[in-house]
Amino acid sequence: MKREKRELSPWGKQCKVQMLVLGKTLEDLSQETQLSRTYISSIINGRTIVPAKTMKAISDALEVDMRLVQ
Repeated sequence: MKREKRELSPWGKQCKVQMLVLGKTLEDLSQETQLSRTYISSIINGRTIVPAKTMKAISDALEVDMRLVQ
């Protein structure tokens, strides 16, 4: 069974870019935000909808503008 590929939101795209720019891994983010790696991945990839507070924690760790959240 094939999964349908979703397009990343502008926020998700910027998070991925910032991870590369800052040299941060999901493990690094996990330690900074106290969220699991898999949970962070599902949030960034748009598979999980979460409270704004959770997205802000990830945004702060990656220096991503919350205005990109749609």
